[in-house]
Amino acid sequence: MPYYNRLIIYFDGASKSNPYGPAGFGWTLYEMNRQGNHGMRIANGQGYLGYHITNNQAEYEGLESALAYIKDKDIGCTTLHIRGDSELVIEQISGKYRVRSKNLIDHVKSVKSKLKSLETNFDDVKYNRIDRGQNEEADKLANDAIEQCD
Repeated sequence: MPYYNRLIIYFDGASKSNPYGPAGFGWTLYEMNRQGNHGMRIANGQGYLGYHITNNQAEYEGLESALAYIKDKDIGCTTLHIRGDSELVIEQISGKYRVRSKNLIDHVKSVKSKLKSLETNFDDVKYNRIDRGQNEEADKLANDAIEQCD
């Protein structure tokens, strides 16, 4: 099992003509340096989601995919920081916002389930909403996924 002290997930989703156009997601996984910034990139991923997917659903898909990668590769760490530019997603998974949209309930349950299954791998999870400009790589991956398949 690869082991890192602290990891950062950056995730994003995109839906053109939300929710009618094509959608995609992207994510990057970094080792965190001592200053709390991203250091070495460990992995990244992206995916095309098709049509009639909301931007919020695409955001969740990006986070779910990153968490699945950590689980599949059996990556361990003590601290996991989850960073995204979606206020709604960050606040829902941290428990600050209630989930009212029926099309997001399963996504929230999936993220929480994946996090729970990874709890034995790490001690602390932190959620941070970041500015869009700090999430450029995940955003580019999400948009590239759409362009490659549309």
